[in-house]
Formats: sequence, structure tokens, C-alpha cells
Amino acid sequence: MIPTPEAAEQLKLARVLYDDAATMIAATPSLLLELDLALASLEFERALGESRPAKEAFRRALDILRGSRNVEPWLYGGAAHVGWTAVHLSRSYGVLVGGLEPLDRMIMEWVADFPEDRDVDLPLGLLGLGVYGLIHPDEGLRERVTAEILRVIEKRVEHDEGIFVRLTAWEPRVRRSPHLVGQRDLGVAHGNAGLVSYLASAAMSGLACAPHAARLLDLALNWFLGQRSDVEQTVFSQSVEFRYMPARSAWCYGDPGIALALSVAARATDRADLRTVARETARSATDRPVSLTRVSDACVCHGASGMAWFNHRSATEFGLVQARDGVAHWTRHIAEQREKGPLEYNSLEQKRRDASFLEGDLGTSLVLLYLATGVRPLWEQRLLATPVVAGEPM
Repeated sequence: MIPTPEAAEQLKLARVLYDDAATMIAATPSLLLELDLALASLEFERALGESRPAKEAFRRALDILRGSRNVEPWLYGGAAHVGWTAVHLSRSYGVLVGGLEPLDRMIMEWVADFPEDRDVDLPLGLLGLGVYGLIHPDEGLRERVTAEILRVIEKRVEHDEGIFVRLTAWEPRVRRSPHLVGQRDLGVAHGNAGLVSYLASAAMSGLACAPHAARLLDLALNWFLGQRSDVEQTVFSQSVEFRYMPARSAWCYGDPGIALALSVAARATDRADLRTVARETARSATDRPVSLTRVSDACVCHGASGMAWFNHRSATEFGLVQARDGVAHWTRHIAEQREKGPLEYNSLEQKRRDASFLEGDLGTSLVLLYLATGVRPLWEQRLLATPVVAGEPM
């Protein structure tokens, strides 16, 4: 198949950003970065049939893991990240995965006694452990992890015409952003849209605990759909407490990520009204003027590549043809920025280089790879933007 000129340019830039990241990781390796490089290499192999160092990066990650103390369980930079990557590497190469037992014991222990000061969220919280549980090759382990996570969720939620969760008094949050403690966050990364999407995947899992997940999903949706607020061309705010302040346009917070999460829930419930809300939310985000998006770097989490990816999904999944203009705008923006030199990304203090998937070059590269090839990536499951299943992406 001969690529279009647009796809050829996207693929060329994807390769450049992959190489930028690989060079940086070689100089400053870490567990998270080597795992992200393994994922990126695997995605290039899946999409293009190219030989990339996925297994080598994963071996380096394991070497770092063996020399580490106090490894945490999380899906981003922790034990669940290692397990998730191992499962997908083994599936792609057609080999049995081994050595998961120590990771699985650690994750089960954390879930069973989940700390009160940690969030029911995706990157560094309970939902990320749930994502790993749902893709695990052992059905018995899938059942145990998922059932236990549902138990913790039911214990944690509050009730108000449905169920919701709040941000906890996690020590770094208390130190840096005490005003966020106790907020009813509506985003995917740290809030209730992520909860909705996870429960939808659990409800579709076919596990014995799936009916429990479906009941919780109905309650979570009852509450979540009542939080809509039309402010500055948005449907959902960042949190209930900030409902009169417009959210940024991003996967982590705001309508783009929420639209995709609601689409997963619509698939789980087969509710036409929910599909309508998901599409209307996506339309609001694709129609929003660029000047209101608050996009200031290129990353997947809250930047230009995340918006390019979201616009692509809006065009293909929601039939919003005008979203293709958004894909073109944001990919052109990334290319223009890279022409000035290696990309820099936001941090708490200043712009900096970042090689990671979520907030750096590898994620930006993988979005461009997806746009260029159309091969549905594995990484969408790690963003709760598509059903999390024990197999190929849906």
C-alpha cells in the first residue's frame, strides 16, 4: 500500500521523534523510560513489521527493576507497568509469558490493603492496577484482581444520585496543591471519567464479577452525566468544584478524554443516549477554537499529539468529518515545533526535554505512527480510551 504524502510526512516525523527519545533514554535510562521504549518499539513492529529493540529495552528495564528498592505497583513506572509490557510483548511474539508471579503478588497485596491516601485513578492509582488485571493472561488472576478492585471502589465511593470519588490527601498533593484535596475530579487521568471507563471495561470482561461492575457503572453514570456545564464551549469542567471555569482541551482533563471514556461506557451499556452525549462532547471539543484549548506542548497527556489523536478518533468513531482539520492542524504544529529543534515539554517549573510516552517524545511519535498507518495501537487501553480486553485492541 502506497502511503499518502500526508502519511509519509507523519511517519517520517514519528521516526525522528522515536530516535530523539531513544538517544535521550540511552543517556538517562530509568524503569519507566525503558518500558516506554519497549512499548514504542513494539508498536513500530506491529504497525510496520520493522525490527526494533523492544525486547532489549524490556531486558534493560528488568535489570533496573532488579536493582531497585521500594518499587511501587503503578501502571506508569511500577510493577503493573512491567507486567503490562511483558504480557503484550509475549502476545506479539507468540510466546508464553513467565515471571509475573512476584509482580502479581505485590499488586494483589496493594489492592487488598489499598492506602487511604492514594487515588482511585489511572497513572498512579487503583484503576491502573485494574487495567493490568483486565489484560492478564490468567483468567483466575483477572477475576481476583478485578473483584478486589471493585470491592475497594465500592468502599471508596460517595453517594449522591449515583456514585463518585474524590481526590485524596496524598502527601505530594497536600504539599504542592492543597486546594485540590477533596475535589470531585471529572477527568480521565485522575477522576470520575476514568472510573466510568474502567467500570465499563470490567462490565464487558465476561468475568464472574462483571455484573457487579455493571451495577457500579450505572450508578457512576447517573452521577457523572449530571455534572455537565456549558462554559466557554465545553461540556464538562475539570472538577465539580471548578464547574464555572472552563477545562483545558486534553485527554487528562476536559472533553476530549471524557468523550472517549463515555464512548467505552456506551459500548458496555448499549445506551443510545450515552452515545449521543459522547458524540456531542466530542463535537464540542473538535469545534472549540484553538485559542481556547490551552495546548502549549506536544505531548499525549495534554498537548498537540493528544489533540491530533483525539481528532482522528472523533472523525473515525463519531463521524465528525470536520475533525480531520484538527488532525492536520495539530500534526502541522508538531512538525513546525520540531523544525526548531528537539521538542520541549511542560514541567512544574519550566520547559524541558522528555522522552516518555505520556508527556514526551515517545507518545508524540506513537500518535503520528497511528495516524500514518491506521493500525490500532495497544497504548489506547492504557489511557482508558478504548475497552481494556485480554487480547487485541477492540
